[in-house]
Amino acid sequence: MKALWFAFLCLFPEANEAKKYSKCELYEELKKYGLDGYSTIGIGHWICLVLFTSRYDTEHYEYAEGQPYYGLFHLSGLIWCTNGRHSTQNICKIDCEQFLDDNIADDIKCAKEVAKSKSGMMSWIRFQEYCHHPMPEILYWECT
Repeated sequence: MKALWFAFLCLFPEANEAKKYSKCELYEELKKYGLDGYSTIGIGHWICLVLFTSRYDTEHYEYAEGQPYYGLFHLSGLIWCTNGRHSTQNICKIDCEQFLDDNIADDIKCAKEVAKSKSGMMSWIRFQEYCHHPMPEILYWECT
C-alpha cells in the first residue's frame, strides 16, 4: 500500500507542470480562449508577443531591470500579480506563481486585463520592439 501511495504522490505533481507549446498548439489555445481579435489585436500579434517574451514556455521566469516577469505573457510581478517579495499593484489579483504552470486560463485572463489597460499591448516592451506592425499575422499561417 505504501508503494501505491508513493507512486500516486510522484505522479501528482505532473498535473501542474509547465508546458512548452509549439506555435500551432499555442495558436489553437489562444483561439480557444478568445484572444483572436480581442481588444482589436490579431492572434498573430499575441503569438508574436509570446514568442519574444517566453518562447512559448509556461514556466518562463525572468528578473530584468528590477522587475520579476512570469509565464507565457511575461507578466510583471510588480504590476499584474503578487509574489510576496515585492510591493505590487496586483491588478489581476493573483499569485504570480500561478503563471508558471500549464494552466494558461489565468495567464490569458490577466493578459486580457493588460490589453484593455490604458497602455494596452504597449505595456509589453517586447511587443513594442518586435510585434507592433502588421507582419505578425504570418506567424500562424502554417497552423490554419
